[in-house]
Amino acid sequence: MRALNRFVAVLTALIILIAPAVQISAADQPDYVIPVILSLTGSYAFSGHAESEGLKIFENYTNAHGGIRGQKLHFKVYDDQSSPATDVSLAGQIIAQHPPVVLGSDGGSLCNAMMSLFKDGPVLYCLVPSIYPAKGSFVFAAQVALDPFVAGMIRYLRLRGFERLAVISSTDGSGQADDISMTHVLALPDNKNLKIVAYEHFNPTDLNVTAQATHIKAAGAQAVLVWASGTSFGTVLRSFNDVGLSLPVETSPANLHADQLAQYLAFYPKELLIPGLTYMIPANAPKALGPTPAMKRSIAQLFEAYKMANALPDPAAASDVWDPVNMVVNGLRKLGPGMTAEQLRDYLLSIHGTYSGVNGDYDFSSGDQHGLDGQAVVLTEWDPKSGKFYGVSGLRGTPLPNH
Repeated sequence: MRALNRFVAVLTALIILIAPAVQISAADQPDYVIPVILSLTGSYAFSGHAESEGLKIFENYTNAHGGIRGQKLHFKVYDDQSSPATDVSLAGQIIAQHPPVVLGSDGGSLCNAMMSLFKDGPVLYCLVPSIYPAKGSFVFAAQVALDPFVAGMIRYLRLRGFERLAVISSTDGSGQADDISMTHVLALPDNKNLKIVAYEHFNPTDLNVTAQATHIKAAGAQAVLVWASGTSFGTVLRSFNDVGLSLPVETSPANLHADQLAQYLAFYPKELLIPGLTYMIPANAPKALGPTPAMKRSIAQLFEAYKMANALPDPAAASDVWDPVNMVVNGLRKLGPGMTAEQLRDYLLSIHGTYSGVNGDYDFSSGDQHGLDGQAVVLTEWDPKSGKFYGVSGLRGTPLPNH
């Protein structure tokens, strides 16, 4: 028996010596998973589907360029059904898994519902501008904060000579946030000559807003701001058409979806203005109003990623998704897959003009957790024939010549 044991030991040693070393390749590693809460069904589904596709394109592009230190990136998407209650439930389940970061959701009321759950982490990067995270908190928001965003939109109308404005706003959380920002912006000295001749509200589930549209028409407004998105935005446009209200309409970037707008052609307004991205500014715009060289590099990366997918950038996905996920992945690559929520939060807060994205130059030193200012406001229109958006303003919502 001892001889047999010695033989087995010697044989095992020989096998170890002559067998090739087993290498664990990047392909053998588990994916680095980032949970994402989006609205794939319900009233915010237009945004959710566009953002889901944008994340898939970013994921493929990132993995083709090394992933997370050789580890593949994967976004796991959960459908909140456009319901704040579902957001709270999903957030609780995801937080229990202790990820360092969660992305989503795509509506202000949806993010507001779950923000408090993230007060001690992980990082929540909401893909909307219409929230007000606490300074230095674990919650961040995409795009420009509402006050400078609305200020840029109003600035565009003011510089075009519109002084009598109407507003119609939804009564949900997003609409309430927009109302607060309107109050702040209208109090600015630059807007002292503006007059709101009608201020209307409606429930997002209303089937029409005929009474509100009739009031706006009778008030003699020169332009109207519509704070609504998704199906409720379509309801507003349809009612405007029904009462013969024909005014320039300015609305939230949540409606920056060509597929969505194509459904409104039967009642499309004569002029619909939606905040877009820096790459939509025409190439012949004055240099001072166009994107900086650093922004152009991010724009080139965006187009390269979509070219890999044989597609053109989706404006809504690019606006909400591209810069936030880029900054998160940059943090992961710097800090490693073992990065904690605290490390990621501190990394994001340390960005002071050191990242230029497709939306603009980021600086989180202001404490608003958005990182952008009014420079990033670009007004666009949609061309139904080409299906593309084109800029009618430069940076800061400054109207372009001949637009």
